[in-house]
Amino acid sequence: MTVHRTPEQLAEAIGADERVVLNAARELDVPVFEGRIDSVLFAEALVAADHHLAGAARRLLPDDAG
Repeated sequence: MTVHRTPEQLAEAIGADERVVLNAARELDVPVFEGRIDSVLFAEALVAADHHLAGAARRLLPDDAG
């Protein structure tokens, strides 16, 4: 399972626009390092913040984490 993904890959995985993914990462202080985002950290931050993408992001979490 790939943990560090591009915003495009995350957007495709959760069915959102790339700009929405980048804005959510900024809002939730999830770092974008060398054009990649830690998908587990991103998903956990969305869930913790009860973000509107949280439901879709749960599928990014490992089975034992969510």
